[in-house]
Amino acid sequence: MKSIFVFVAFLSAVLFACKNDGLSSSFMAEGEIVGGDPRNCACCGGWFLETADTTFLFDRLPDGSMIDLNNATFPIQVKFDYKADTSYCGVWLNKIILTDIELQ
Repeated sequence: MKSIFVFVAFLSAVLFACKNDGLSSSFMAEGEIVGGDPRNCACCGGWFLETADTTFLFDRLPDGSMIDLNNATFPIQVKFDYKADTSYCGVWLNKIILTDIELQ
């Protein structure tokens, strides 16, 4: 009986010690980068990123991103995390700051 208890305790410890290793990370949103912003204004420039219901504008990719926007073929399907750009231009143009991005 004691050996069964030890086995069950060991098995329970192993099962509860298991955790998600983060290989399937979840992102805030999905969308596609559809191209650059060709407008000529003080706040314009960057790239357009469309989701199912919103079009965002962003200036740069997060550090470590492997996406090359200068040589890309658009649209590019992506999953991404972001925060609102609260600068003067960001508020008026629906700009975001990408904090993480991954090809879909």
